[in-house]
Amino acid sequence: MSAEHSAPAPTVDAGSALRRGRKVRRRRLAVATAGVAAVLLGSLTVGLLQGGGPAPVQPAVPTPVDRSPLTLGARFGWLPESTVTLESEWSTTTSLQTAVSKENGLLQLIGSDSEVDPWSTASRSPGDESQSREAAPKVNGRDAYWVSVQGMPTRIELRFRGSDGRWLTLVDMAMPGVDRPAMLRVAAAVQSGAYKVQVPVSLDSSTPVSDLNHVIFRRSVGGPDTWELSLQMRVRDNAMAEIEAGTGSAPTDQARARQCAHGEGMWWCAEPAPLNLGAAVTEGDVKTWFDRLTAHSPDESTWRPLVLPPH
Repeated sequence: MSAEHSAPAPTVDAGSALRRGRKVRRRRLAVATAGVAAVLLGSLTVGLLQGGGPAPVQPAVPTPVDRSPLTLGARFGWLPESTVTLESEWSTTTSLQTAVSKENGLLQLIGSDSEVDPWSTASRSPGDESQSREAAPKVNGRDAYWVSVQGMPTRIELRFRGSDGRWLTLVDMAMPGVDRPAMLRVAAAVQSGAYKVQVPVSLDSSTPVSDLNHVIFRRSVGGPDTWELSLQMRVRDNAMAEIEAGTGSAPTDQARARQCAHGEGMWWCAEPAPLNLGAAVTEGDVKTWFDRLTAHSPDESTWRPLVLPPH
């Protein structure tokens, strides 16, 4: 945190960057609700070193996986200086982190629960014929290799074993300043484990939740700390409600049945999700979620893991 606060003021509007990212993520959330597989994005705070170059994140403390949905299987340790936003994301199928540049370049870290090489015959999926591999230098003395995808010459993918033996994937998609040596440096600093992300809102233990299926937490990197949290949950069948919270001003666009509140420099809202394929989400559904949402404060010492109620 000291590195963060001492870093030079960013030359980009982090709040605007988060807002742009929010619009993109809302569209991707809608696609995910429809059951379409999408590349997911993910965030924790990173500090930038003065004078350029990658910067270390705060020390990570592994914790056992529990009912907290926003639990990462791995997290970044160093990132390129072009990073302006860092995201942590959890869904019912994966957890990951993604660094985002001002130009919307992405550097994505995808966790895995498997110690089996994903290139093995047993774990490869249809369509992988378009991929080829080549040897890469070992990462902290552990196996690694590059993956190339036909028709995507600017994409750089590195697969490597983490410190706990599980395979991880690092993917560069037009992140400024990132080449293969930079990818290896980022990979060498990746921290493996189970890391619960502290967030500024909590769900009451009486919340009648049957399925919380998508969580994204975005934070700015360097300068004033801005953040935004999005939670999407299943009310019934394919009817989805959404909770959002953030710094600054609450959303002003019109949304049916939205309920919002604000205080201490933050806001929080509940509303129907952008896309619903099942029964309509009612105002009562939204109120049920809104009434069971506890907002903490911008002070991180008050934040807690978003732990789901017991089954």
